[in-house]
Amino acid sequence: MTIMPRPDERREFQRLNLDPPIPGTLGSTAVSILEIGVLGARVQHAAALDGEHAELRFSYRENEIALKCDVVRTIDGDSQYPDAGLQSGIRFVAAIGESGDRLREMLGELVNQELDKTRRGSLGLEREIDGDKTIRGKDAAYLSYRYEGGSWNKRRVFLPEQPAVGFTVARVTDSNDLQRLCRVYEASDDEGRRLIRMFAELSVSAALEIPPTA
Repeated sequence: MTIMPRPDERREFQRLNLDPPIPGTLGSTAVSILEIGVLGARVQHAAALDGEHAELRFSYRENEIALKCDVVRTIDGDSQYPDAGLQSGIRFVAAIGESGDRLREMLGELVNQELDKTRRGSLGLEREIDGDKTIRGKDAAYLSYRYEGGSWNKRRVFLPEQPAVGFTVARVTDSNDLQRLCRVYEASDDEGRRLIRMFAELSVSAALEIPPTA
């Protein structure tokens, strides 16, 4: 039996815009990371890159993150930064050492910060989500939460697609955390809901070991 994804579901992983950008190196070239997700990133650089394959290295909270990458494309970009007129899209091929977990921890923290900003600015809600404890799961079974008609429909799924309205996570044991995540989703605007889906994607990427360890 072939399982086909529904047309309103997405398998690609979203990226988080970084403001300010994070400095790093791609091969021997200095870069600024403009946006990043578990599958890849967009970087800005002044000098030409060494080639189509390189290692992206950067630090976050004194932890080095190193990822083997393929350069997908390089274009001239309208830059707000002097002497940094090139932008490249890169795809992560493999994580070196513990870099996959460190990348997810970084994204969980940054997404949480952005979600706090949007929620507090518009709703005045307290922080209710822990990016690590809420959605990190190691079991590769998935739960899809769909918000339809003002109520939630939960079901087990075989493929980790993200629905257009709601989110899909790797299976977790604490249902209270997921109920809290649903409540925050209901109260969030479009950007807040996108960030919540990014939380869900982090659990999926951990279960699927994306990016794989080199």
